[in-house]
Amino acid sequence: MRGVGWQTLSLSLGLVLAILNKVAPQACPAQCSCSGSTVDCHGLALRSVPRNIPRSTERLDLNGNNITRITKTDFAGLRHLRVL
Repeated sequence: MRGVGWQTLSLSLGLVLAILNKVAPQACPAQCSCSGSTVDCHGLALRSVPRNIPRSTERLDLNGNNITRITKTDFAGLRHLRVL
């Protein structure tokens, strides 16, 4: 009976963590501003695409920066990105 209690607790904890991961707000890149599904990083003299862009981002403004190279992983996981 004791093992079943731990299994139930572990399963419940895993479920709660999975739900929180889906509904918790995601971090915005430190130098950018985020509002809804828009991330605004324009005019910051960035030399590379910022990290920690929320996965829910639909619009990403990188105008007015010094980005000279974009790698294939810079936008990995941004499945909702529509406007760059």
